[in-house]
Amino acid sequence: MKPLNDYSFIKGVNYSLKSDPAIIRRDLGYAKRLGINSVRIWLSWQAYDDLGPVYLERLVTFVRTCHEEGVSVVPILFNGNGLDPAMLEEDFFPQADSFTAAVVGALQDEPGLLMYDAMNEPPCNDLILKAPDEETKQAVYAKIWRFVRHVCRYIKALDPVNCLTVGNWLAVDIPTSADLVDVISYHDYSPTLAGVREAAEMALAEGRRWGKPVINNETCCIARANGYDTVIQVLDEYHIPWYVFNLMIEGYWADVHGIFYPDGTVRDPAIAAAIVGCFRCRDVAAIIPEKPNREHQALDALQKLRTLLADAEPDVFTYQGMKVSDLLDACEHAANLLEAGQLVPMQIPPTARIAAWRGMEKPPVTDVKDFAWSLAETLKKACHIL
Repeated sequence: MKPLNDYSFIKGVNYSLKSDPAIIRRDLGYAKRLGINSVRIWLSWQAYDDLGPVYLERLVTFVRTCHEEGVSVVPILFNGNGLDPAMLEEDFFPQADSFTAAVVGALQDEPGLLMYDAMNEPPCNDLILKAPDEETKQAVYAKIWRFVRHVCRYIKALDPVNCLTVGNWLAVDIPTSADLVDVISYHDYSPTLAGVREAAEMALAEGRRWGKPVINNETCCIARANGYDTVIQVLDEYHIPWYVFNLMIEGYWADVHGIFYPDGTVRDPAIAAAIVGCFRCRDVAAIIPEKPNREHQALDALQKLRTLLADAEPDVFTYQGMKVSDLLDACEHAANLLEAGQLVPMQIPPTARIAAWRGMEKPPVTDVKDFAWSLAETLKKACHIL
């Protein structure tokens, strides 16, 4: 796609290059529920060396499948993470050019192509982060950007029409390639909203300086205190388009990134809500706390639990009758009140444990009893019931 002046229509996710169109369509179907309309994917020059035309066919199939689903693609040609120092030497440039030419040749006429990303996070690697001294660090830094600028120029020589960016690790890296790209991209995993705002304002200032639009094409990480709902709210406030990391909860980053599980359920509904523009109230003066016992439902749930737990006979919860099922029903009543009232941790929701036990032929009775007691105590405390 030709460079645009405004990319505010973009709601993007980082994703992986998959080869099965059925899986791609499934995942994109989840994304489209939230209005997501673009994916950013990592390519691999090593995979191209191994597979040749097969790799390009896979890439074209991916882009066309996305386009058919109304989703554009940003392919990343090279990756700064885990960078091989040999790539920075001029001897590697012909191999880099061969891969670049193959990718550009395969995609330049594809309507699903939004823009090329020449390199992901060029200086985010041990060559920089573990450099023994500042002199070595600066020498490597210069070589990295020499390589990036070479790739940018070569992409533009091959395809002067379509849009080009570089996935800068930090906003401070923007000037190193801003003169060669059409769109200024930056990443931000700041642990505070002040940091998110500072990075956004720095990127926007560079955008004004160079007269180019700005995109944050990688953000949001649970393990970096960079929560989806807060970060997206700030970026929307600044009118900065974004690509969150990551669409699917899978692979290496599954425990700290991702929106959807493979079955289409979500990690946290607050993430999905933020993507469609609905954000949690954080104004203490405006928040109205939930009152689960307003209609005495908490009292009813507690009475059910007391009745079932009061019988101390050792064989009360046999598998012959409905006693275990009755207790799970009472647990569900209490759990639903606690979850709806935001009164319990939701990493593993109480209702998830209940559902798991319901699926067992013989649930562990002692565990269910202990769980019921804990729910009762939590509900009593949360609702201030003596």
